[in-house]
Amino acid sequence: MNNPYTPESGEVPRELAGREKYRSAFISLLDGLERGHTARSQLITGMRGTGKTVLLREYVSIARSRRWAIVDIDAVRRDDDGFRRQLAFECRSALLAVSARGHWGSEAKRASGVLGSFASVLGASSPLTAEWTETTPGAADTGQLSADTTATLLALGEAARAHDTGIVFVIDELQRLTSAQLSALIDAFHRCYLRELPITVVGAGLTDPVDEIPEGAQPPNRPTVDEVRARADRLFEFPVLGALADADAAATLRSGGSWTDGAVLAASTITGKFPALLHALGFVVWDARNTDVVTEADIENAVPEYEKFVDENFFRRNLGRVDDVDLAYLRAIVDAPAEIDTARALERTVAQCTRTRAGLVDKGLLHITKNNESVFTTPHFESFLLRTMPTLEVPARKQRRRRYDP
Repeated sequence: MNNPYTPESGEVPRELAGREKYRSAFISLLDGLERGHTARSQLITGMRGTGKTVLLREYVSIARSRRWAIVDIDAVRRDDDGFRRQLAFECRSALLAVSARGHWGSEAKRASGVLGSFASVLGASSPLTAEWTETTPGAADTGQLSADTTATLLALGEAARAHDTGIVFVIDELQRLTSAQLSALIDAFHRCYLRELPITVVGAGLTDPVDEIPEGAQPPNRPTVDEVRARADRLFEFPVLGALADADAAATLRSGGSWTDGAVLAASTITGKFPALLHALGFVVWDARNTDVVTEADIENAVPEYEKFVDENFFRRNLGRVDDVDLAYLRAIVDAPAEIDTARALERTVAQCTRTRAGLVDKGLLHITKNNESVFTTPHFESFLLRTMPTLEVPARKQRRRRYDP
């Protein structure tokens, strides 16, 4: 028998313990859209390891089983042209999934032209193939991202309705989108919502992305931040995922076999009941078990291997590409979380640490609260840092070369 636990990021487990209500809400959303009724979708937030990507993968599976077209986006930091390029490519795939080109009706043909115009703004860097010659001059080619995105998604929604299907945009790592890109999507889906078109978006990110839009970020003649927030509240619910409840943590562990109550309690304490860590511990224990029933002693014996496993497969993977200064800054936060104290621990000023701090936020390793506090985005990250860096080693400051230096 294969190991029943799924510690890999985004891998859908046997049982979505504690997340069933979100799955049911998504099914109800698609039910309503298929009948021509709108409902609020979901923008899911939470720390890493709480099951956000798992839910999105489940939503993709549900939509695909109903023959909906999927626009599946793992957001990355791009300029607006890069965002338009990615969106055009994904929308092309969605339109072809709505209906084969030879069976397009008038709405799909119009959507093809609008999409061609949307991509034409990119000139030679358009992602559409040379065979995609359709354009609709004056539609989605203004160069204004929000207006062009709205025109494109409206046309796609009309095409989907004409072919008795729907389109769902699934966007992970929403925090990587710029304010302008996020606002463009909200504007576009708000118009689709008002027209009751079978097109929707579900997304996930580390924080509420609308809250991260700074005042004054919107260009002239575009909705204010408050207006974007109001539209987002109409379009979405904002579930915040965290640690599981006791019963759901027990169900997660017992989905792979028999566990004593003592074993469940010990495992819950070690992992904090975060789904990814529960599955990691279950994975390690299952491989090392000697009997059919997992006991508290099994958990205690598995701790060293569990820590080794999560250090390599969870924490280091989330670290990505960081340098020595980044690591030192993260380690300093454990001892001195206030920004000024973190800088002092590194023998630097706050100004000298600004770029490092901002870079760690961009990498998704830190979140800055409204009180300007640094918070790790991965549960138990401080324990990992203490295991791998027992003491803070302050990196030497690089000497800046003067202009007259040889």
